[in-house]
Amino acid sequence: MRLRDLLILATLVAVFGGAGLWFTSQESLAVELPPGGPAAAGGEERPPAGSAPATAVSGDHAIPLAADAAARAPRRQDTAGWTHGIVRGDIQLAVSVLDRIQTISVAVEEARRAIAADGSFRNPYRAIVPVRLGAGTPTFEIRDIPFSEFPYIVSVHAPGLNGSRRTVVIDADTPLVDDVVLTISPGSPFSLLLRDQDALPYTGVQVQLVPTGEPHGRRGAVATSDSFGSVVFEDVLAGDYQVRTSVGGQPVGEMQTLTVQPGLGSFQGSAVRGQGHTLTIPRGVPLVVDVADAAGYGVAEALVKATATDRIKLTELEATTDYGGKARFPHLTPGVWQIDVSKDGFQRSHRLVTIQAGQEPPAQQVQLVRLR
Repeated sequence: MRLRDLLILATLVAVFGGAGLWFTSQESLAVELPPGGPAAAGGEERPPAGSAPATAVSGDHAIPLAADAAARAPRRQDTAGWTHGIVRGDIQLAVSVLDRIQTISVAVEEARRAIAADGSFRNPYRAIVPVRLGAGTPTFEIRDIPFSEFPYIVSVHAPGLNGSRRTVVIDADTPLVDDVVLTISPGSPFSLLLRDQDALPYTGVQVQLVPTGEPHGRRGAVATSDSFGSVVFEDVLAGDYQVRTSVGGQPVGEMQTLTVQPGLGSFQGSAVRGQGHTLTIPRGVPLVVDVADAAGYGVAEALVKATATDRIKLTELEATTDYGGKARFPHLTPGVWQIDVSKDGFQRSHRLVTIQAGQEPPAQQVQLVRLR
């Protein structure tokens, strides 16, 4: 190729290369707008800072959740002139609850009594919003919360799961609280070891967990101690529970109240932290009461009460005679017991029985006399 042809070719390459760079720079300038400039064509423009919150329905009922508005709203707002407040936040989900969540709701409740000191009545403010589920961390927003001199309790609820709560203040000085973080976690395994007064395993004891106090809506559970004296409840929600123990349908031991903590460790993985407690139940001895009439026939359906007379706390057990006239108390602790037998149409019978540790007393023969 001649020298002149090479020069012409080089000139053309330079011209077309410069044109390409010019068009590329123009496209970049069209996309990358300077900070604070107008929104790009077709883009979404955020509401200006300082705009007042939109009015929402308030009171003791559910409020529709504006999840999209909460996500788009600016985190800092000019709250001058506000007469009601807003609570916003996020909900952290434990890994092990992701496939168990059906619905989520957030409640805001005014922490005050309905009856004031002057005797006037006014329902505390309460609002519930459903949380929209989707990809990412769930968020919530509750608007139109009246200013109050009392704090507000913000709590999250999901059926069958633990929900946390937080206390906030909504007043003229703090009308906007947008940093609330609530958590949802699973129930925890909860185990009980039943031991007698000699620290030996107590088998065959029915254990009942009865929820008491808040949070409401928790389920109870029932299980029987195994050969090791242990009872394991697989999934127990956090809160207080009354522990009731019985043998053969009759109460044994003292009723206790235990607190179950949420399994907070489950946020780092799928493992859930278990909890346990040891219960000491004094072991007693069985007592049989044989009730008969004057002719020696067993009296069925007679009420037999055993009342401990040597302790301050009232301890009273009841049993009903079978068709053979026998009533059984499978577990009487050592001490003095009063045995009362009664049935319609018969005179009452009373007697005292002393129970000694480790020694089964003979059957108590009781004769009932018919009323004429």
